[in-house]
Amino acid sequence: MNSNENDFETIDTPCPVCRSTNTKVTQKILDLPHFSELWLFNLRCSDCHFKYNDILNLSVKEPIRYIYHAENVKDYSTKIVRAANGSIRFPQIGAMIEPGPNAEGFINNIEGVLRDIQGKARLLLRDATEEEEIKRVTDFIKLIDKYIEENLPIDVIVEDPFGNSSIIPFDSSKLETIQLTLEEAEKLKTGFIIFEDIKDK
Repeated sequence: MNSNENDFETIDTPCPVCRSTNTKVTQKILDLPHFSELWLFNLRCSDCHFKYNDILNLSVKEPIRYIYHAENVKDYSTKIVRAANGSIRFPQIGAMIEPGPNAEGFINNIEGVLRDIQGKARLLLRDATEEEEIKRVTDFIKLIDKYIEENLPIDVIVEDPFGNSSIIPFDSSKLETIQLTLEEAEKLKTGFIIFEDIKDK
């Protein structure tokens, strides 16, 4: 990702868990071409090993929804900026990443997020015991492989009630930006990764 990057700044701060002063916050502002500034920060405690990462969009502060229509290999390189309070949905495969108590921010491309979801599905497969459940999860893992290997058309929807998450598109003509009403923002779910198509029906 090309950007004008300032050097990382490190500051000392008390740990929010154990209150140790042996804790550091590392932060950086990314100034992305044709996009907004992003504040990246990482907190690590050397005593209790608590760590936390997040990303804040310094320009957009309203509830927001981004929809990107990916349909080729270059589109799959589109960057997703997910803050800890952001949700990501892939409606064609029935997968969602939702914020939870331990959620962290990240930057990844569409393919990388799909691979991460696939990795979580493999953990489900490891613990699966019933034949039907094993088949559903296995089929889901194969489906993600098919989408990535064939670059099948897929929509990625990023929603954030605080406007901190975003999509950095490969092709801006395929990106929709929708400001949410407060009522819509209040309906955004909280939780963890959900696999809509492989749940018990």
